[in-house]
Amino acid sequence: MVGVLWLATMLASDAPWPVVTGFWAVVWLGLTLWGMKDLRTSTGYMTAMAAGLESALRRKEADVFAIRSRSYLQFEEIEDEGACYAFELDDEERVVFINGQEFYPEARFPNLDFSLVYVLDERGQTVDMLIEKRGPKVAPSRVISAETKGRLEIPEHLAILPSPTTDLESRLGSR
Repeated sequence: MVGVLWLATMLASDAPWPVVTGFWAVVWLGLTLWGMKDLRTSTGYMTAMAAGLESALRRKEADVFAIRSRSYLQFEEIEDEGACYAFELDDEERVVFINGQEFYPEARFPNLDFSLVYVLDERGQTVDMLIEKRGPKVAPSRVISAETKGRLEIPEHLAILPSPTTDLESRLGSR
């Protein structure tokens, strides 16, 4: 690409060829060094990820959280904190909170029947998280505004609260 730009500059400019060549040589060198640095960083990250996944293959275990729900509430996001939902569980009047950057809506999520699969390495550390979706995407029964959410004490990811979704806001309390 730099060669094409060098040639275009040579044809379009009346600057001396050593000046044009020197300029594009410096640009090429800068881009090459930047690319090499980025490649080293990416290679190190990918090597660490591969080592973690290989360790997970040796362990052959995962933490699986199966969620079967009657309905769910969606909390509007405040700034860039990630998606947040409260799923009312089928078995009794309890809700489980699902929140984080990895839970933004997609083709079949959120839905009322899914599992969160946390793949574990040999030390028991999570190396990957997958969402196994078993149902179609479903709209929330209610959306709680960011203004209201800002006043509430939202539980941590996977926290379970004994409350139906109908009076959840009163159970969460104020910040």
